[in-house]
Amino acid sequence: MKHAYTCAPAYWAHHSWLEHGQPIRDERRARHAHAFLFGHYPQLIQVALADVPPSLPIWPRPACARLCRIVAALAFASSLRRVVAASSRAEFAIGVAPRLLGAIQRHPRAALGDLKVEPAPSLFSRRDMTAAGLALALAAVADSRYAFWWSLRLPREMAQAAERYRVHDLSAAAARELVADARRLMEAEPC
Repeated sequence: MKHAYTCAPAYWAHHSWLEHGQPIRDERRARHAHAFLFGHYPQLIQVALADVPPSLPIWPRPACARLCRIVAALAFASSLRRVVAASSRAEFAIGVAPRLLGAIQRHPRAALGDLKVEPAPSLFSRRDMTAAGLALALAAVADSRYAFWWSLRLPREMAQAAERYRVHDLSAAAARELVADARRLMEAEPC
């Protein structure tokens, strides 16, 4: 883990953001990747990874992507209440969130109605739910300097997919609450 502090952006970023699109394998490549990231994404200069707020999870990439999917699922919890067929439940579990559909359906957010997100993502699409969740997570970042760090953690194409979603009538505080609810659901899930 010591290398994460030596060259934080290079190790934090999904390899699709790097110049050669390949994972970091040694310190020399890490230094080169670090220079590339700072040269191409000046917003990294404005903030250090050590300074990121607690709303940004310092988790492995798959967990960050899963958190985004759970954020999107909570945003559409009202629609997900109608998912009752065993085949649909299995499809949701495979694509979006294993073992969490019941908790999402019982969550108080399900009684509030779906958030207005355009275009509406496919609730069973892993890609759509990750991208929509990333868009919602970006809405939660009060300081725009930190927003890029969310995007950088996931594949570049996922950040580009998130750009197509427009979130309406959602304050930054409400978005942060949505992300916090998703984190609590995810952290409470049994292994």
